[in-house]
Amino acid sequence: MKETDIIFICTKILERLSIIDYEKIDDNRMVVEGKTSIYNKQLIFPVKNGGVDRLSEQELRQLFIEEFKDLHKDLYYSIETPTKTQYKFGKKFNDISVSEEGRSASLDMCIYRKVENAFKRELNIEFKYDNVSLYKIGKDIFKLMHEDQNGAFILLLKNTDSGTLCNKEKTGVLDKLHESFKKFGSYLKVSKSLELVIISLEDDTLIYRKAFQDDLNNLENVFAINSDGYGNIKTVSEESGWTKYKINQ
Repeated sequence: MKETDIIFICTKILERLSIIDYEKIDDNRMVVEGKTSIYNKQLIFPVKNGGVDRLSEQELRQLFIEEFKDLHKDLYYSIETPTKTQYKFGKKFNDISVSEEGRSASLDMCIYRKVENAFKRELNIEFKYDNVSLYKIGKDIFKLMHEDQNGAFILLLKNTDSGTLCNKEKTGVLDKLHESFKKFGSYLKVSKSLELVIISLEDDTLIYRKAFQDDLNNLENVFAINSDGYGNIKTVSEESGWTKYKINQ
């Protein structure tokens, strides 16, 4: 599966997320005219106990699967797929490791190509919602790096402010990806790559870039969105190496 296919699917996901309905109707939410007939709108965001909208990686994965099935009739997929490697994660970021005494972890989605009478793993995908902890991001990046196949890390944010992606406190999404690559980068083989995609729902924007082993010597630039070192998804510059896609740009 080509990296261009991953990005194409993610742009379709962003377009669908921009018009997805909510269980709780808010009169202040804008209705996007002209889009209601483009997609099947059966999937909605539910409401948590207390009346707050529940956004999660589950909607992200569901939409990815639907778009993948439309685009690739020639490929196959599985979900919550056991890893080939045994891992030991512990409770903290520094506990994450490979261990013969550990156990198989799971990958959110695995894509296969049928070769003769066998299915060959071709791409591993991890989905995340929100600016989650370094530990949670680190686990996903570690699995994607250590497994034999290319990987894709796709993260959905409700929105971004001036520090969501990177900030002086090093608590932004890109800060955590930077730390994960710095710690686990030695597992990224020359023959492999990781596609990184960050989607901002309310900004109607996504950014993406591919990471290779050669990038490990330049992580400061790989995970900086502009010369200021902080900002939101709208301020990403071309010099950062990240490509930006915005609906109706």
